[in-house]
Amino acid sequence: MINVQDLVKGEWYHIDNGLKVQAQLLESPKQGRGYKKTVLMKVMGSQAGFFDEMGSVYVSDIIRPVGNPIPAPPFVGSYNDYKS
Repeated sequence: MINVQDLVKGEWYHIDNGLKVQAQLLESPKQGRGYKKTVLMKVMGSQAGFFDEMGSVYVSDIIRPVGNPIPAPPFVGSYNDYKS
């Protein structure tokens, strides 16, 4: 999950709302003094065999920006531990 303060209008994000697809944020998440719980996004459903649609997506379903790799845990141990 990503912080709502880090969302930028017009950027592409990976979302998981039942489908793991990409979506473009079409509106700012700011509203008055706080932040919205849902934002308008263009969801690329064609990546999962559905239609591309615009609609509301929960901020909690936004995983990470496109192009930002999934953080991997550091390698622990040495090469000699895994040799046969």
